[in-house]
Amino acid sequence: MGRWETEDYGVLADRACWAMFGFTTAMVGLRIYCRTVNGRNKQHAGLGPDDYITIVCLVVFLVTCILINIGSHYGLGKHFEDVPEEDLETALKYNVIISAVLIWTFSLPKFVIIATLKRILDYGTKTTILFWALALSSQACILATSVWWFVQCKPVEYGWNKTIDGECADVSVLADLGYFTSAYSAFLDIFFALYPIPFIMRLNMPLKGRIAVSSALSLSILACVVSIYKLAIFGEVFAILRQDPTYPVPYLDILGMAEGFVLVTAACLPTLGPVFRAAKGKLTSAYSSSSASRNQLDEGSKDHSRAMSGNNWDNFKGHRLDDPASSIGTRPSLDDIPLVTTSRVGRNQDERKDIQKAVDISVSSETLEHGRQPAETIV
Repeated sequence: MGRWETEDYGVLADRACWAMFGFTTAMVGLRIYCRTVNGRNKQHAGLGPDDYITIVCLVVFLVTCILINIGSHYGLGKHFEDVPEEDLETALKYNVIISAVLIWTFSLPKFVIIATLKRILDYGTKTTILFWALALSSQACILATSVWWFVQCKPVEYGWNKTIDGECADVSVLADLGYFTSAYSAFLDIFFALYPIPFIMRLNMPLKGRIAVSSALSLSILACVVSIYKLAIFGEVFAILRQDPTYPVPYLDILGMAEGFVLVTAACLPTLGPVFRAAKGKLTSAYSSSSASRNQLDEGSKDHSRAMSGNNWDNFKGHRLDDPASSIGTRPSLDDIPLVTTSRVGRNQDERKDIQKAVDISVSSETLEHGRQPAETIV
């Protein structure tokens, strides 16, 4: 199926965006859990500016998903002629609102990357100025695009209500803004993915940890790939918008949400070390315990086989005649496995030992008494 052969992109966008929001919520929840648990006894742990910015991004994701859900309900993603006439005005209104809000989903996460790098690297003033200048200039472009979605028509209501008098600017203006904003966003994505790697590799931490953090942050390159793909299809999208304004925008909503989703995920992964270590520890302990149990069972069965073969050989030769209860009580069994209660046979054996001790004591006392009688007679 081709790119523009889907009948309803609204339903597809609704499902895809909610799925990404669910995964992002799980990642942010684990991030906060790791930070708060580590923050109890560690000086530099606990929630910081990067975590609060991440929560703000999650709220923006939620608002965007709700708007996309409402827009698809009114017909966004369907062809213009397939939208019911009574829903057409509302659908076009939500088209403008969603487009103005959505672009913040892939611009605000850049602040998460910057704040996370600050926490990891603790870079100096010059680097701070550079990072924030790049991010703020990107937000300025995003803000201009967001505002333009509303003010491109005069009056504003003419953007979704064509029954009133008004006019709108040519779509090429919005296309130029979209090209520039997406290109700049792609540049920042790849910049923040590659720039910190040399500095992270100099940190005083194990090599595996440095590689893991660098790899996690480098995932934002995928956001750059999404931006480049958007740039590649912008021409088609804006050409369709001229004739079919309700159809292609939800497809862009999926791509915009995906870019922000990748950025937030890349920023959260370096903070999830405690979760990975706990999971690794549980898996290792479970594997070790199962291996130990299997080994113990194997050794017990081997000892049991050797004991039984030895008993049979000795009985055959007539060297000894064992008490059946004694032989049963001394052979290896499943009772050798930890956390398994002792068998009744073992308790019987202990009782026999106690009886034997009592007999020995009584014999010793009788011997002493017989030894004393001759001594008394001599005296």
